[in-house]
Amino acid sequence: MKAKLIDQKGALDFCAKEGELITISKEVDPLYEIAGITKSFDGGPTVLFENIKGYPKWRAVTNIFANRDRVARYFGTTKQGLPKRILDAARNPIQPKLVTQAPCQENVITKDIDILNFLPVITHTKLDIGPVISGGVVMISVPKEMGGGDQSFNLSFHRMNPNLGKDWVSMATLYSRHFLEVLYHHKSKKQEYPVTINIGMSPGLSVVASGGDFPQIRPIGTDDLGMAGNLEGQAVEYCKAKTVDAYALAHADIVLEGKVIYTEKITEELPSKAKGPGKTYFFPEQLGYEGLAAAGFKVQISAITYRNNPCYFTPLADAYETNNLQVLISEASIYNACKMTAPNIFTNCHVLDCMKGHMGVVIQCRVPHEQEQGISQNLIGAAFGAVRNLNFVIAVDEDVDIYDPSDVIWAMVRRTRAAEDVNIIKGAGIGNNFAKWSVDTTVPVAEKYRALRPKFEPMDLSKWLTPEEIAKGLALMDDGAKSIARRRV
Repeated sequence: MKAKLIDQKGALDFCAKEGELITISKEVDPLYEIAGITKSFDGGPTVLFENIKGYPKWRAVTNIFANRDRVARYFGTTKQGLPKRILDAARNPIQPKLVTQAPCQENVITKDIDILNFLPVITHTKLDIGPVISGGVVMISVPKEMGGGDQSFNLSFHRMNPNLGKDWVSMATLYSRHFLEVLYHHKSKKQEYPVTINIGMSPGLSVVASGGDFPQIRPIGTDDLGMAGNLEGQAVEYCKAKTVDAYALAHADIVLEGKVIYTEKITEELPSKAKGPGKTYFFPEQLGYEGLAAAGFKVQISAITYRNNPCYFTPLADAYETNNLQVLISEASIYNACKMTAPNIFTNCHVLDCMKGHMGVVIQCRVPHEQEQGISQNLIGAAFGAVRNLNFVIAVDEDVDIYDPSDVIWAMVRRTRAAEDVNIIKGAGIGNNFAKWSVDTTVPVAEKYRALRPKFEPMDLSKWLTPEEIAKGLALMDDGAKSIARRRV
């Protein structure tokens, strides 16, 4: 039975109980140190910082989503069961609840707003031009004309620079966000665009806000709060903002209220630090490169509200945490599309960390009969259709561990007939990726007897070794070796 994690505090309590929380009480500097420490534990424990230089009343947290097994346990499932669990949440939303008393509004600031002086915003690397708000989730109402219901909300993460003015931030967004579609709607009608920026939320809300790139299971008009409610196990509570005609997440640790000034296009870089278009670095990006300062929108902040004893969520983008957040809804969309295409052939799918979110996916097949050989190609097509920005698909047989990169690469090297199994769709990519491509490593049914992987007998090592000796031996094995040993292949 999973716990009902309705806020960030619940997630921290969960991590502490599971022995997966590291608390740092010594002073840390938001300039480089928090990011560097976080990167040192990438893929591992949640890290809580209790003593931040220059911000004596604040705590900060990272790596809440750094481990995929832990993310699965947040939602009462396993890593293997995550796609199906997320799909269930999309299909069976729980209606959110409007409240008049909200923890996120226990403290309210409407005068003399100075974001950078108030929040412990961190700078990631020495190449970056300044600090970045990386954990801010923009909450907007979707108009009925765009498919929204009586009250339909969209959530999305965006990169924000608070270093350009005391009471406003720049917001850089991607074209693959419903946020932009709603912005253009308001702009066409010359309407104001009020928003709230929510920082420090429940695991369910954070996953939904990451959302993927226009996946099939989350079209515009989908009520993100309803989907998150299913993941949380109860209705998500939200409240009316104090200073703008918008709504906030009632259990967020921090909320910035404001309006998008879409008539004022700005850049993320200070004129004094500008090095020319495309040459100023800002925020290491999820795809693995140092980010570049770009154009953005101005968001004028009219209020900061926050809980008692708040904790500032500041994830790294180039990290397991963001990869895990970004892939879950995309995986669920691919799972759904492939199950609809060939339910008896498709078994599961997984986005490896090295695939960086929407860049690729591994789909696993079980082809029992010669007449069904080739359906793996249909599944590859279904995966591309499920997530618009997906660039790469690899199909593997059921004897390949789709969670182990070394086993997937083994299948590519050993089982790929390059002249027949590699497909390139030119001109179908996004941005700098001007093609989509796939590799089908599934073995022809008639040849499976030649491709049988050996299966060694399970052994009770305690007959020969002490528990300490076994643990020492296992500790010397890398993840790929442990996967092979576990499956005895």
